[in-house]
Amino acid sequence: MDYQIQLDIFQGPLDLLLHLIEKDEIDIYNIPIALITEKYLEYLQTIQMLNLETVGDFLVMAATLMQIKAKLLLPQSQSAATTEADAAEEDPRWELAQKLIEYKKIKEATRSLITLESEQLQIYPRSGGEFADQKLAPEADPIKNLSIWDLMEAFKAIIESQFTKDFDTIPKQEVSVKQRMNEILALIQNEGRVYFKQVFAEIRSKIGLITCFLAVLELIRLKQIVVFQEALFSDIRLSLPEKVMNTQ
Repeated sequence: MDYQIQLDIFQGPLDLLLHLIEKDEIDIYNIPIALITEKYLEYLQTIQMLNLETVGDFLVMAATLMQIKAKLLLPQSQSAATTEADAAEEDPRWELAQKLIEYKKIKEATRSLITLESEQLQIYPRSGGEFADQKLAPEADPIKNLSIWDLMEAFKAIIESQFTKDFDTIPKQEVSVKQRMNEILALIQNEGRVYFKQVFAEIRSKIGLITCFLAVLELIRLKQIVVFQEALFSDIRLSLPEKVMNTQ
């Protein structure tokens, strides 16, 4: 791919780290750097493959994690007079933990404001003795009970499963992201709801898989589709926004 895609749906390396920590229920003050670094680098491979403009920030964080990991491997000389507070300050993970805590606070505050906005949009004040003839409906969340990293993990699994098959040696001319978006929309409009992996079923090249995933992300960003799970750990599905809202 000789072009880069910029999607504001990717919220940065701190968001990914927080997702990994919360997913494994890890103590933010006692991060197992070796484990988190390994999982982070797995996601980074997929991000690099997508050729996103934001990849530089993720590479910087990868270098930071590797540096922390190296420092933790060094022998620690700790005197008997050293307090727990001193040990915490000397812990190379401490600064990262503080950044993650601040980011988590901001993220939670953002969610609270979004919830408040959604609740306020459902209140219709009277104006001039008459009800307003146009009502504002709360905006649908394009990623219902998932995160962008859940989608990345699902896409990574699709890429890995495709490696067990033979990709086309001379692939057919690939369609653009815009063309793939139209095809996905047509599929969803025709079937109502489709499984995430279903949109990749007929694709026979690596570049085709990447283009298809970028098309899904762009449709989500534009709020033309929503992604959701009908139950915990169930397969990810895609639908038009109104189809999901009408079933709630």
